[in-house]
Amino acid sequence: MADRGTVFLIGSAQGAAMKAMVKRAIRGITGRKPRVAATYAAMHGSAKGMSFMVTMAAKVFGVDVARFTVPGEHGHASDAASKKIIDEADVIFVAGGDPVAGAELLRSSGADAWLRDARQRGQSLLGVSAGSMMLAAWWAKWPDDPPPGAPFDGAELVECARVVGDLVVDCHAEEDDWVELRTVDKLLTARGGAKPRLLGLPNGGGVIVDGEGNLEEVGVAPFVLR
Repeated sequence: MADRGTVFLIGSAQGAAMKAMVKRAIRGITGRKPRVAATYAAMHGSAKGMSFMVTMAAKVFGVDVARFTVPGEHGHASDAASKKIIDEADVIFVAGGDPVAGAELLRSSGADAWLRDARQRGQSLLGVSAGSMMLAAWWAKWPDDPPPGAPFDGAELVECARVVGDLVVDCHAEEDDWVELRTVDKLLTARGGAKPRLLGLPNGGGVIVDGEGNLEEVGVAPFVLR
């Protein structure tokens, strides 16, 4: 049985950390071009954001990136076609955007299990910004108009893909002192049970999670809440 794959979690596409992490993710592939699969589920509904992420992915990986889609996304062909793209990839890229929209699409379609299975087979996964958040265990969503006096401003936990099931991350929120991550921590406390590690990945920083769950910092050090 293959060792579990490595997961690369990047705070932002801006800066040297992104390039360094991509280089690490593909450095063991020799004699051919790396095969990269990508989901842009977190950009569903944003043509401008989708265009940026597609262009950025091709540039940083230096190869044609094969997009896989899930039910609910425009242009979804079939689950079989998407799974084939994932199964044949060396690296699976989870792009940024809206972490709640992306996580809900992956989970409602069952694609979260495809990603967990890929890591169990030894494939690497790489997330940036919201993509990093989606690869972890939990995030939260906030209503536009919370009821007066609602606990936690009406925020509710959202389960993510759980590829790294004992970790919760927020990204590039250092300017507001990680206020949303702190709220997620409170929601998890209220929920009860074992609590995951909570990290804030700043601009210019990220972490690498090896097959055993050990963390390696890259670039700017993360904020550690738990």
